[in-house]
Amino acid sequence: MRENPLTRRLFVSTGCAAVTGALFAAAPEQVIAPLGIPLRQEPLTFDFDALEPHLDAATLKLHYGRHHTEIIENLNLTLKQTNLSVANVSALMPNIRSLVLPSDPRRTMVRMGGPPETLSVEKQRDIRQYGGAHVNHTSFWRFLAPAGSGPAGPEGKVAAAIVREFGGINEFKTAFTEAAMKNFGSGWAFLVYRPDGKLVITTTKNEDNPLMTDFVKPEQQGRFILCLDLWEHSYYLKFRNDRRKYIEAWWNVVNWKSVSRSYAVVTSKARV
Repeated sequence: MRENPLTRRLFVSTGCAAVTGALFAAAPEQVIAPLGIPLRQEPLTFDFDALEPHLDAATLKLHYGRHHTEIIENLNLTLKQTNLSVANVSALMPNIRSLVLPSDPRRTMVRMGGPPETLSVEKQRDIRQYGGAHVNHTSFWRFLAPAGSGPAGPEGKVAAAIVREFGGINEFKTAFTEAAMKNFGSGWAFLVYRPDGKLVITTTKNEDNPLMTDFVKPEQQGRFILCLDLWEHSYYLKFRNDRRKYIEAWWNVVNWKSVSRSYAVVTSKARV
């Protein structure tokens, strides 16, 4: 019997569920399939000092150049050790606990019968940590832009949705800021488009994100269209332990064009 190549490796295409649509070549309101999160570090679309004086170049160099790089190295090592091959890392996020361990082509004995083997608890933890960190950080960079290089706030359909859900743009910013302030310790803040079509603000601990259906509450699950890194390594050099000043500065460099494009993707019926 001819061996099914899918039993040897897990292929996750860019057509699987993607986290955001921040990189497109069309107008914000045009619906285009998302690109997903590749298994590599995307180049920044701006120079390290381009976010000054709001976010400092020294922190960005360390955050992007060392911290995120180490995350990708650890994720690649984890995937190699588990014989997983992925094209879209965000597709790993749902149901991490039930990920099937691909058969190892180096084995001389073929395992017959029984339920498929799932990843060990340790490898599930590593994918949750390093995979989540890579998805979150890649999205975080996509949602940054030099002040004045794009819209000063949300526009079009996403602006209307924000006003509808939160009562106004300023009310949304206040709610997002307060949620981020209340998330004690390391973690993330997200604006999430839920499966029921509602926009909600959520926060997570460590490197979890709303795509992780195994680890986040149902009301927090969905596809996020904005995210903010709340780990101290994101702001300590400039703001020390003053998270509120960091958040206030971050609002000046949010890439609202990417937010609009992401909303266009998540609300599209023609999802690929």
